Amino acid sequence: MAGSRVGWGGIVAFVGAIVAGSVGAEDAIDRLTLAKVAAVHEAVEAFAAARKPLERGGDLHEYRCNLHVHSAFSHDSRGKIESIVAAAKRAGTDALLFTEHPAAHYDFVTDGHTGLVDGVLLVPGAETKGMLVYPRRTVPEHDALEAQDLVRRVRAGDGMTFLCHLEERMDWNLDSLTGSEIYNTHADAKEETRLYAMMKNPLWLVQVKKVLDAYPQESLAAIFDPPSDYMKRFDELCAVYPHTGVSGNDAHENVGLRITLLEGDKVRMTDALDEELTVLDRAVVAAFTPIPADAQPGDLVFKLQLDPYEQSLRHVGTHVLATELSRDAIQEGLVKGRAFVAFDWIADARGFDFQAEDGNGRHEMGSHVALSESPVLRGRAPLPGHWKVFNRGELVHEADGATFEWAPAAPGNHRVELWLDVADRPLPWVLANPIYIE
Repeated sequence: MAGSRVGWGGIVAFVGAIVAGSVGAEDAIDRLTLAKVAAVHEAVEAFAAARKPLERGGDLHEYRCNLHVHSAFSHDSRGKIESIVAAAKRAGTDALLFTEHPAAHYDFVTDGHTGLVDGVLLVPGAETKGMLVYPRRTVPEHDALEAQDLVRRVRAGDGMTFLCHLEERMDWNLDSLTGSEIYNTHADAKEETRLYAMMKNPLWLVQVKKVLDAYPQESLAAIFDPPSDYMKRFDELCAVYPHTGVSGNDAHENVGLRITLLEGDKVRMTDALDEELTVLDRAVVAAFTPIPADAQPGDLVFKLQLDPYEQSLRHVGTHVLATELSRDAIQEGLVKGRAFVAFDWIADARGFDFQAEDGNGRHEMGSHVALSESPVLRGRAPLPGHWKVFNRGELVHEADGATFEWAPAAPGNHRVELWLDVADRPLPWVLANPIYIE
């Protein structure tokens, strides 16, 4: 989660003022209590127990991918590829599509992470010009190009581009894009103004550490709100020409706090990138976090990581239908729109299916189907939930259960969302790419 390394205002902070300022809708601070996070964890455990595995027939296989991932190539991450791959495997990820911040000292295409590493597919790319960019070959002049020119250059070279951080560019209209983010973890977090304020306060971080240690995945999910604005814009983009919706994990593992004991009863406080925040007296720090009596200078006496790679990657994923786990096959699936976004922190969405059927057979997400052939939209999932069908952004059908079917009556870009009740809070679990009825 990028952009969260805000300045630190000292230990004696403004907790009372911030808490007093809590009005209106529930936010991440409200959700980050031990009782509420524990309740969410119980719901997640119940979903795991109730989940029914589903087999996918045909020649296509489902691969869970994470787009918008940063490593130590980026200036704001220290992530080593071995650790990132290990975290991806624990999160159930099959492919990592990296998006490094470009810099003069390396080529993000030729030097970037690529190939199969311990069974995880790595694809090099960059976050630049407001997009996730995956060229197949180096674009030396990428920094000098306008966004539209870069999109066309990458597409001409058989690459992919996706709009990212839509909240910053809702009015962009570019041709030749592969698609767009329909969720971004950092964008979700940026809406949490009280959380950002509290993160300036080491005292609060020490207190919340108990919750994060007990329930790391559900604690990260405290920031989660339905991406309504993103989906509205996505529907508008798909009405112009087909876009593939993907999730942006924006994974950096760069938000945290470290406290190291120094000589002379001093302690050094650093952020997750080991940049010094302040040096304080040991007694001051010991007032809010215990320091072992036998601790020696150089010992790390406190560590808090708000965005570990494992939790960041598990939080949300883009599930791609492809013939095999290879760069060409995953790219083909993404270009054709055979993908859905799932908030896998809630439940493993593998096996989810959304398709159209008519007299000509089965049509996957991203397909173009003639209304004159009387198509029927069908969905199934490993858990029952509340289905919502949208056409051109308008809600046109709802159903409950593990399956649904519905016959569209008008042309348009039809997509579905599947919602679950998570500890008395309705949340989207799956956001599927459209089927285009023409």
